[in-house]
Amino acid sequence: MTLTYRVMTPDDLPAVFELRLSTIENAVTMQELAEDYGITPASLATAMQDKVRGWICEEDGLAVGFAMGDAGEGEVQVVAVRPGFERRGIGKTLLASVTDWLFGAGHDEIWLLANPDPSLRATGFYQSLGWRPNGRRQGADHVLVRQRKDG
Repeated sequence: MTLTYRVMTPDDLPAVFELRLSTIENAVTMQELAEDYGITPASLATAMQDKVRGWICEEDGLAVGFAMGDAGEGEVQVVAVRPGFERRGIGKTLLASVTDWLFGAGHDEIWLLANPDPSLRATGFYQSLGWRPNGRRQGADHVLVRQRKDG
């Protein structure tokens, strides 16, 4: 089976929300996305017309991973991989697309939120790719940052 990567469009949002709701670590519901983060299919479609962009990975038409960033804030908003597709480099490839885009948008430092719980893979994943805590917290999450590499 071949993995394909491409820029997301608003037409991908139903598949992206279905995938995000399927994740086991850092699980979330549609209600939590809407109430806690203000994220709905409509709000995300609107944001994608401005400073938010995403990339999607598919295998035989099935969305198996996606990542999104906000160029206005310099933030990696989400990286999600469907259960059963982890540890295949999907998250790393998607994250690289978002980080390259954010640095290309002029940010010298970009950031993301990660749950510091050591039983979760996310923080270790990000730190293995050069992300470092900056000492700030947002709710229960740590803020991780990455600097632009010059040269």
